[in-house]
Amino acid sequence: MQTESNKQKIKPGVVKLVIATPFYEVKGYSPYIVSLLNSIRLLTQLGIEWDYYEISGDSYVDRAKNTLVNRFMDSDFTHIMIIDSDMYWEISGFGRMIQHIIHGCPLVGAAYPCKNMWGFFGCFPNYDDETGLVKGREYGNGLRLIDMNIMPGGFIIYSREALEKTKPFIKIYYDMVNDINYYEYFRCSIEDKNVRIGEDVYFQKRYKQAGGILWLEPDVTIKHMGIQAWEGNYQQFLLNKVGSKEVTPLTVPDYGEELSCACP
Repeated sequence: MQTESNKQKIKPGVVKLVIATPFYEVKGYSPYIVSLLNSIRLLTQLGIEWDYYEISGDSYVDRAKNTLVNRFMDSDFTHIMIIDSDMYWEISGFGRMIQHIIHGCPLVGAAYPCKNMWGFFGCFPNYDDETGLVKGREYGNGLRLIDMNIMPGGFIIYSREALEKTKPFIKIYYDMVNDINYYEYFRCSIEDKNVRIGEDVYFQKRYKQAGGILWLEPDVTIKHMGIQAWEGNYQQFLLNKVGSKEVTPLTVPDYGEELSCACP
């Protein structure tokens, strides 16, 4: 990995985290619930204030995410983590992502196998022009991040700073049902060369337009649930070319996994 030194010293800051999930079918997978509970336990152990937002039954995922994020922006919380309802994640990887935001990372995501393209993690890293290596950064406690061009949007932590930074590059729309104006952070759109992009890539493009960097923590193991689930770890894919594997959804790693991370 091509790394770059930090121009400014990263100082740990106060984190108040919202975990948010839109539920299209008004239901969540049981492994998602297990991961959610373990994550809340870890946040509590670390002394991090947290809240949980959900929105059920909205058939437009971009509108659902906008509703969740605009609610967050009206709160006093510092970060919102949007997680799809069909995910199971190992707590150690979640802990690394928490470390990143404690150290000042404004936006960090993780990758997982894409449905119906199970060997693909939805990742397009940025490469150094001179070395041809993936760009990234490393800092303290063995933490590392990959600089992404595009990454999947089902497991991302957004800081208030990142969302505020993007406001000049997005539109505002009027919600007649709730009689309120919303910032349109997420939107399905047709852009360059008539290519249709999803709501997560739309935000990522606007965020980069505003000067932001998309950071990805590669070492997070996530199961993407369905009738079957597909498990993968992007770091293992990069280092060892180990792709995703099909697993039974109800056969999840040890629920009693130790809840710990090297957070300051």
